[in-house]
Amino acid sequence: MTAIEQILGEFIDAWKAGHRPDVEAYLARAPEGERDELAAQISRWLDIAPTPDYDAATRAAIAQEPALRAALETTDMLWSPLSERLPTLRERAGLAVRDVARRLVAIFDLDDEARATEYLARIEGDELDESRLSRRLLDALAAILGADREVLTPVGATMTGQSFFRAVENADQWLPQDIDALSRAALAKAPAPMDELDRLFLGGPDA
Repeated sequence: MTAIEQILGEFIDAWKAGHRPDVEAYLARAPEGERDELAAQISRWLDIAPTPDYDAATRAAIAQEPALRAALETTDMLWSPLSERLPTLRERAGLAVRDVARRLVAIFDLDDEARATEYLARIEGDELDESRLSRRLLDALAAILGADREVLTPVGATMTGQSFFRAVENADQWLPQDIDALSRAALAKAPAPMDELDRLFLGGPDA
């Protein structure tokens, strides 16, 4: 049995016993030239490893670990509307709405801080359709707030139009509604042209 096979076996035994073995400590025991191979083998094992039967005290300790709590918090945040996520991230960064607006217009070389502030306030007030926000805007906000871009992705943004097909047997219900909506849209006054700031907030993902 090689050195790394011995160490890997001991790691697996410790894992199954619920001892929560420290990967770094086991890697440090391997010869320097074999640590990458041991790390790869441990990684492959952890991909399929069963969850140990931890006792109540160990489960409670795991639940309080900062890394796990942060991961769970991020997951919960991804399912909340952007109107809730944006102020949370902004407050964590210690920034007021106007501070974010000032940095935003600087990034895009614009000169309308007041209107950018208004747009941001509308997002936080849930008064703006988040599906109309551009990716450029969200990338810039992530950079300003020191957040992962994923945390600012609008809920449902990865869904395609194909996810919303309607059954043919319901056509008698939705077809008149669609025709009425199209008719009203055709008679509506054309919207005013959008400038660069408008496109960032209202132009859609590709604007």
